[in-house]
Amino acid sequence: MTLCSPAVICDAETDRPLQGRDRFTVPPEVQSDADRLAKAEYGREPSKAAELARQMLDLYAAARDKDIIIVFNPGGWGWATVAQMPLWASILKGMQETLAGLGQKVLVANYQRANHSLSGALTEFLALSNLSRAKGRELATRADFLTRHLPCLKVILAGESNGAAMAEDAMGFLRANARVFSVQTGTPFWAPSEPFVRSLIINHNGVEPDTFSNGDARRWFTANVQALFGKYKTEQGNILLYIGAPGHVYNWDYPVVREKIIKFLKEEVIEPSKPVART
Repeated sequence: MTLCSPAVICDAETDRPLQGRDRFTVPPEVQSDADRLAKAEYGREPSKAAELARQMLDLYAAARDKDIIIVFNPGGWGWATVAQMPLWASILKGMQETLAGLGQKVLVANYQRANHSLSGALTEFLALSNLSRAKGRELATRADFLTRHLPCLKVILAGESNGAAMAEDAMGFLRANARVFSVQTGTPFWAPSEPFVRSLIINHNGVEPDTFSNGDARRWFTANVQALFGKYKTEQGNILLYIGAPGHVYNWDYPVVREKIIKFLKEEVIEPSKPVART
């Protein structure tokens, strides 16, 4: 199964799609590989294959002078911009500053994997229910393409909530690629109980258990009823934009979140050593 259309890679700061003339300076062999991979995904739809190939070349051009690229998968239905997710924006900024302090040149991109439409929501539902692995495969294809042609580059697939599930699905395709890592928060309760190698999964913000990650539906219901009557005051994250989930909140200001990510970046990404356990 293929997607309705390729996901869109955006610059995290401007929320605009990565594009530019630099892709025309990409070596011919890299261009040929992008075309080949895109046709493998959208062989019967030339316009979509061309769009995917163009995006891959734009991303290659933007990343070729970098040491690390962080590709963020938003939560919800997958079409949110970084500006619409200020809590995770703080994490992305913290990761970028930490890596810069370690002497790394970093590019941060947002992976909008669905159109803001009914068809986009349908593709997200199919992916999250494991009826289609097209989204994870396409993300993995892009990461593999980058590391194959930029031998010094490392890729971090970041994700929140449903986006975390998508990042982990991509890691399943990339288990043999030692230069791709993942940082995730608030994985859905149906996600695998054990992460793939090189994945950091945080399901507790250090303040309150994540009810979405542990499947505490009774707590969701109670909190949403309380919020409806103005009785629930604690900050809570949202599931698919509308359903409140206590504890489903992560940002760089939470010491547990910040410390675990910094440790992972230093010990696993910069100096890879051993698999990271789910926490």
